[in-house]
Amino acid sequence: MALMLPLLGHSLTLTEDKHEYQGAIGMQWLADPDHRLTPSTAFQILREGAGTTLDSQYPSLGFQDGLQWFLITLDNNTRFPYWFLRIARPHLDYLDIYLFDRNGNAIDHQRMGDRIPFNEREFRHYHLISLQSFPPQDRSYLLMRAQGDNVIEMPVSIKTPVAFSQQDNQISLLHGIYYGAIIAMCMFNLLLFFSIREPSYLLYVLYLGTFGLNLFTREGLSYQWLWPDFPMWNHYSLPVLNLLTLAFSMLFVMHFLELRSRLPRMSRVIRWVTALALVSIPFTLLSFHYSIQITSAAALPWPFIMVVLSASLIFQGYSPARYFLLAFLSVAIATSVFILKTFQLIDASWMIENIMQLGTFLEAVLLSFALAHRMTVLKSENARIQREANEALEQRVEERTRELNSALSARSEFLAVMSHEIRTPLNGIIGTVDMLKNSPLNNEQQHNLNIIEQSGNSLLNLINDILDYSRIEAGKMPIEQTRFNLHEVINDVPALFQHKARVHSNSLTNELDAELGQFCIGDPVRLRQILVNLISNAVKFTNNGSITLSAQRDKDNGDYVFFEVVDTGIGISADQLTNLFDHFQQGDSSTSRRYGGTGLGLAICKQLVEIMGGEIGVTSRRNEGSRFWFRLPLPVTEAGTQLPSVPEVTDITRSGGRLLIVDDNHINLMVAEGLCKKLGYTTEVAESGMEAIAVLLSEAESFDLILMDCEMPEMDGFETSRAILKLQKEGRLPRVPIIALTAHAVPDKIQACHDAGMVGHLAKPINSERLLMTLKRVLRDPDIRLSGRGT
Repeated sequence: MALMLPLLGHSLTLTEDKHEYQGAIGMQWLADPDHRLTPSTAFQILREGAGTTLDSQYPSLGFQDGLQWFLITLDNNTRFPYWFLRIARPHLDYLDIYLFDRNGNAIDHQRMGDRIPFNEREFRHYHLISLQSFPPQDRSYLLMRAQGDNVIEMPVSIKTPVAFSQQDNQISLLHGIYYGAIIAMCMFNLLLFFSIREPSYLLYVLYLGTFGLNLFTREGLSYQWLWPDFPMWNHYSLPVLNLLTLAFSMLFVMHFLELRSRLPRMSRVIRWVTALALVSIPFTLLSFHYSIQITSAAALPWPFIMVVLSASLIFQGYSPARYFLLAFLSVAIATSVFILKTFQLIDASWMIENIMQLGTFLEAVLLSFALAHRMTVLKSENARIQREANEALEQRVEERTRELNSALSARSEFLAVMSHEIRTPLNGIIGTVDMLKNSPLNNEQQHNLNIIEQSGNSLLNLINDILDYSRIEAGKMPIEQTRFNLHEVINDVPALFQHKARVHSNSLTNELDAELGQFCIGDPVRLRQILVNLISNAVKFTNNGSITLSAQRDKDNGDYVFFEVVDTGIGISADQLTNLFDHFQQGDSSTSRRYGGTGLGLAICKQLVEIMGGEIGVTSRRNEGSRFWFRLPLPVTEAGTQLPSVPEVTDITRSGGRLLIVDDNHINLMVAEGLCKKLGYTTEVAESGMEAIAVLLSEAESFDLILMDCEMPEMDGFETSRAILKLQKEGRLPRVPIIALTAHAVPDKIQACHDAGMVGHLAKPINSERLLMTLKRVLRDPDIRLSGRGT
């Protein structure tokens, strides 16, 4: 039977009307330098009132030896059991979290810290984050054991999932703005260095970059984004970055203030100290405990030395040192306050915790002004050097322009990268049309809607074909050899252009030879693309005329089909026919201005025909129309063979299922939600991975299925799915299958979805039929629903 423990005077009370708490205020602290205490004995000692009561939201205990025990007493007067525990900006080797009930029984234990690989954290977050389950309407105790060679800082906060997600989004936004500004200033000054070859800009980039990386690492972000698989380097990186920041700042000061010519003795001293700092870097790996203290203390006097140097040069008449003085005065104050807090000489607060970021940003802005002013002085001193610099800058701009033009020729790589972004808005078009199909429309509106749907599907096929253009150039274009209905393909393509032909007062007809044969073997998708391009051009360049598509078996070789697209349009002159099939070529510049287009269609046609083993050509005269022809190997197959048909979906009645849709794109979220509601499903939405987890944890009624987007900021769909599956395995969430709803359609991304635990994959753009078939397959399969896994 558990021993009833005496009540401690201070406790943290969780209430329904408040969603976040600062757990460090009133927290009990007990040092254990000899590692003698067990969790049970430490809990009992702290529970009896021993130890020190902390009264700061940002407790900083300095450098401590051994284990540090912390106890928080909680009264959960809410119905909500799940709370996020955040220990912000810690650099702890290990942090063990124990949860005890009111009778002193241990009910949970979690371990995390910088010595543990990042991918083993419960939540892959740059702070130490833990999901705790406090018994509702009851008292519990949170015991934490911290161990580390760095400064022991324990700003503990306890939040509901929703409050945690909101705060995390705000902090991420601030980090993005701050570090984005640092990167922007580095890139701008690096560009200036490459343009004018002034070493001050490069040294400033190295100094500001290492300083920013130092702060990035202190915040824990480097462990998440730069070296998640190297916990030992995460441990030793701070003293190394301290010395690199110190060394680069010395080199920058020495060059910017021109100490070699103005203060030669001081310049020699700084060079020796810089060399000493760089040589000392390997020795920091011997003992982190001493190296972090020594490097932190060594950085303290340097900003003040720089302030004195710049002040003395101002008196000597060196005007750029004025901005320099203001810049390093700000970082001197910030560094001093932060180091004094580190060694427990002053108390911590929110301002002190973030003073390095504020000081660094102000310094960066002022140093940018200082560099600009210094360059102005150099310009006024030597006009000839400036003219040469301008000529060099213009030459490099021309080189960059040529490089840019060369990069534009690499269309294949660009198109492959943009595949995801192209499919995303197209999903909004096709999905919205699909939602409108069953709405009350008259015959004309329904006809127009069908045209939009057909055109959208044609656009999707065309986009896929254009994205394949990169594979054409690389010689990796796959050509199918499948049985298909040749008559259907030839008859379907002109139907797409009938309306446009009538607008131009044209007649559009097709003529099929009686001996053509209905079924043949070939690639219908590539054939359709060729015909679409040729008929589209014919309609575009013809007014008050006729366009005829004809197909017949080749007289010399019956396995080939001879196609012709003949129009009575504007025609093509003889000198323009030579380069007509080259990419990005049209008849002349006026053609592009009047009719539009990129000139890529005919180049694709030529390459596709040649890859399929055929040939293509054209005959034309100005104002007498054009005749495009091509022949392809399309051998006849059994005329009576029926092609496999796509199963029709007839049942779109209400299923009663409850779905959670996760997508950061508002349009795609609206389309997915609209299609699901159209099919009779109840939906909830989330715009991020953390929000999805928060919704799942906070909703009383469980979901039947989750539709998960893959590309989301911060926590993508793959990480979110793994986190949900982990919570399901731990019993914190019921088993709910997850389906990927993403614009990624390449095989490796599909495999990644299955590896993350998703049971299915839906590639955007989607329509209600494909969506319903997938949902019913999963929801009606008991094995998938119970296991949460599938194929």
